[in-house]
Amino acid sequence: MYTTVRMRRFATYCLTLFAIMLVTASSTRCATNWKLVLKNGRVIECAGAPIIANDIYMLRLADGRNATLAADQVDREKTDQVNKVDRQQWRETGGETPEVAVSPSSGILTLRDADFDAQVLKSKTPVMVEFFATWCGYCTRFEPTVQAIAGEYAGRLRVGKIDIDRNRATAQRYGIDGTPTVLLFKQGQIVGTIDGFVPKAEVVRMLRSGL
Repeated sequence: MYTTVRMRRFATYCLTLFAIMLVTASSTRCATNWKLVLKNGRVIECAGAPIIANDIYMLRLADGRNATLAADQVDREKTDQVNKVDRQQWRETGGETPEVAVSPSSGILTLRDADFDAQVLKSKTPVMVEFFATWCGYCTRFEPTVQAIAGEYAGRLRVGKIDIDRNRATAQRYGIDGTPTVLLFKQGQIVGTIDGFVPKAEVVRMLRSGL
């Protein structure tokens, strides 16, 4: 009995440590200021969206410290409103992350492992692919640039997005270790790369060089 309790405590400790490591790692590129609204009205400044594990929120505070918080203390609806996100951007261990909805009118492709080669590598038109994650704040901030590029380069360039959590084979294939990452493909070859959140002008510069 005592041994079982110790094993459970050790497993919980490992899970917590692993989640905190994920928060720390993700904050280097995709972290952004994130306001976590509690049910008592208090607001906590975070360095990115929390990770949820077993009803425990794993936080990376704005000052760099790690912290945990019980899920029943958080007002998720108000948190989404404050951060101005259309869909909840939470990463929950043990469950699937939601896909980012892409409007058909935007002209942006929703890419997956199964159709990546057909849609990108075999495309006769150059393709700009954004590797993103639903929990990445910088990806949300980068979205207007992606939308603008898709509209301005329509007919000359195809633009696609691929969720690295749902399509790990493709992410591993191209060594994606942070989001957002943009790769420009032409005739199946990579001719341009952008790592992290950058101004639109830098994306345009890459396109002019690669197209």
